[in-house]
Amino acid sequence: MSGSRGGTLVAGSNSCEVTRSTVQVVNGCPDSEESWREAAVRKNCDVHAKQCSEPEKLVYHCVINLYINQMLEVCAYAQNILGGKCTSYSSSGNVIQENWITDCSKFKENACPPYYRSDVAYKYQGCYQLIKKSTAGTNNSVSTRNPDNVVVFTTTVFTTTSANISSNMSTNKHVKMSGKEEKMDSNLIVIPIVVTVLLAIIIGLVVIVIRKRKGKKRIRRQSLEKPNAEGEDTLLSA
Repeated sequence: MSGSRGGTLVAGSNSCEVTRSTVQVVNGCPDSEESWREAAVRKNCDVHAKQCSEPEKLVYHCVINLYINQMLEVCAYAQNILGGKCTSYSSSGNVIQENWITDCSKFKENACPPYYRSDVAYKYQGCYQLIKKSTAGTNNSVSTRNPDNVVVFTTTVFTTTSANISSNMSTNKHVKMSGKEEKMDSNLIVIPIVVTVLLAIIIGLVVIVIRKRKGKKRIRRQSLEKPNAEGEDTLLSA
C-alpha cells in the first residue's frame, strides 16, 4: 500500500517508489566487490534515498529482470534472496526479489546458497550468463511466464509472426505465379495446335483449287481433241 510520510514516498515495506526512475538497462554487471562499489558510486543512489521512508535501505543493485533477457542497474531496497534463486527486479512490483524460473544452486561454479543478500549478487555470475545464453541462443524466448503470473511476449513473437506472414505472402505469390505459369503452358500447347489446324485447312483448300484447275484443263483438252477425231473418221470413210 503506497502513501506519504513526512514528504517521503512509500510503496509497501519492501520498496520505494523512486526505484522506478532509477532503472537502467546495461550490457554487463560488476564481477567483483570492488567493481560493484565503483558502480555504486557512479549510480549514486544516495541522491534518491531521501525520497524513501527508509533511505538507508536504498542501495545499488545490478540484477537480471524476471524474463531473463536484460541486465538492470537500479537503486532499490536490499532483500533476502531465498531458495537458491537468482536476484531479479520486478517492474510490476517495483521490488528486488527471487527469480523463480532460475536455479543458481546447481551452478558448477559459485552456486547460489539457500540464502543471501541481494546487494551481493555479483558473487553469482552464472545468473548474468543466463542473459547471454538466452540472447545468443534463440534471441529471447517466445513467451515466458514470470512469478507475477504475467505472460510476456518478446520480440521473437513479432519476428516469427512477420516471418510467417512473409512466408504466407511468398506462398500466395508463388501460387499466383504458378497459375500464370500453368496458363502460359496451356497457351503454349493450344497455339501450336491451332496453327497446325489452320495450316492443314489452307493446304487442303490449295489442293482442292489445284485439282479443280487440273480437272477443268483436262475437260477442255478432251473437248478440243474430240472434234479432230471425228473429222479424221469422216475422211477415212469417204
